[in-house]
Amino acid sequence: MIAEEQAAAKKFLSVNPEKCVGCSICEFACSWEKENKLNPLKSRIRILRGPPFIHLATTCRQCEDTPCIRACPEDALYQSKETGAILVDNKKCNGCMWCLEACEYGTIRYDKDIETVVICDLCDGDPKCKEMCPEEAIDFVAEESEIVKAWVAASKKWIDASEKLVKMAKGNGVADFLADSKEIMERIDEKYKELFAKKK
Repeated sequence: MIAEEQAAAKKFLSVNPEKCVGCSICEFACSWEKENKLNPLKSRIRILRGPPFIHLATTCRQCEDTPCIRACPEDALYQSKETGAILVDNKKCNGCMWCLEACEYGTIRYDKDIETVVICDLCDGDPKCKEMCPEEAIDFVAEESEIVKAWVAASKKWIDASEKLVKMAKGNGVADFLADSKEIMERIDEKYKELFAKKK
């Protein structure tokens, strides 16, 4: 029963690629929360950018088989029984970066200032990246199937976006595109104002 409760409670952060606009607010929110700096290079979540309209924030998936933990020769990584988050014992970590090699999602970062690795710890269940995302693209999920559904929906969105680009190249649909962009930018602007207000 206890194991079942822990499994039910364990969730990880998932980013819906259909909603993510690549605004980087999640990166700034994370770096401010964890490092007291507005520096996306210090973030535990990262924005990956591809062709037009394709953006994706990615962070630790709290893998069931924990390849990063198994790769660590110093036993510096361990998994929280309460949240499932991968945590780092900075006293044990020697900066060998084997865990970076083991992570198939590329979500572990080596911080040269403290000479240890840093990984998303889910902010003890209250992730600031999720709170600040203007498009509500970040969520807690417990099943990989939720991510698959999001990617299927995103694929359709990217096809639609490509068709919009073709129409715009022909001089059609520009007004609709600009209207959508204006609404998104207004939401992003509000979140940036909120973030900078916290910094003060």
